[in-house]
Amino acid sequence: MSNKALREVFGEALVELGARNPDVVVLDADLSSATRSILFGNEFPERFFNVGITEANMVSMGVGFSTCGLIPYVCTFSFLLTLRATDQIRSHISYPANNVKLMGTNGGLSGFGDGATHQSIMDLAVLRAMPNMTILVPSDEHQMRWAVDAVSRFNGPAFIRVPRVEAPNIHPEDTSYEIGKGMVLRKGSDVT
Repeated sequence: MSNKALREVFGEALVELGARNPDVVVLDADLSSATRSILFGNEFPERFFNVGITEANMVSMGVGFSTCGLIPYVCTFSFLLTLRATDQIRSHISYPANNVKLMGTNGGLSGFGDGATHQSIMDLAVLRAMPNMTILVPSDEHQMRWAVDAVSRFNGPAFIRVPRVEAPNIHPEDTSYEIGKGMVLRKGSDVT
């Protein structure tokens, strides 16, 4: 399998999940071509909502969908999610433990092409400090596909950090993962 941009894998995994689960809805803040949630929007337009450049409102809409039994995937660049919608995430998702799935693309320095303003180096710190929030940072295509599917069955707030860039596959396709449990790739004593 060739290296793929993990945001592309994310978009493909959303489509695969949407075909299996009619309760999945996707919201995006006018960046669906970049986040690749557009793939879901093209396949399931009746379950896709482009809300414009209103990240805080988008998060609140996701909460509303979750209270109706739907599984909202709220997508935008990670820095926009964690800086423009922080209060809504904290007050409406984290504290009450609403079942909203946050997708932050261009995580870390992977948004390098758009300049320093689009690099999200604080997203994990912001969301890690929130109660009830589960964070997943997939490292390759296999983990990304697994993570998008796994959080749909996980009851509670979850954040998936989606890098913009390509990544080599480092895990076998049939590797089993478990939310909340780390993976040891290699034992040693020279690196923490």
